[in-house]
Amino acid sequence: MADLSLSRNITAPIPESRQSLVIRIPKAANYPFAFYFPEPLVLRGFVREIKVPLYSSQSLGNITMIVEDQYFETKQIMVSSLNFRGWKVCSISFAQVMEQNDRIFQRSANMRILGFYYLPNEENAKNQEVLIAIDDISAVVRDKYRPLRDKGILLEE
Repeated sequence: MADLSLSRNITAPIPESRQSLVIRIPKAANYPFAFYFPEPLVLRGFVREIKVPLYSSQSLGNITMIVEDQYFETKQIMVSSLNFRGWKVCSISFAQVMEQNDRIFQRSANMRILGFYYLPNEENAKNQEVLIAIDDISAVVRDKYRPLRDKGILLEE
């Protein structure tokens, strides 16, 4: 079974990083699994991009983000392949992968990040322990509805 813990020793090389979520997967337990946050991360507004600092021990697997959209549908969004060693900041363009329009105008519906899903590769060495770390997740967000700067463009001549 995978071991999840918070660590102050393994942190991303980013300013003010204090701790990260470390997932240690023993060689005998390298199978797909999902882990969910105790409280989902709520995203308000129009999300342009999500950045996930990710550490990998070059396990050849994949990690996806489990997201619930405003229609309460659960989706998996690819974060990264884990075929690298060290830290990498993975950028996910939410504007391209998630539909974010509200069903009712000005009734802002929110998305929620529920957790992550790990899928190992069949080519993983059977004697390899997998180490993954996720540091501070950040989002680039703007208001969903912005006022027009030049209202004259709406007028016909």
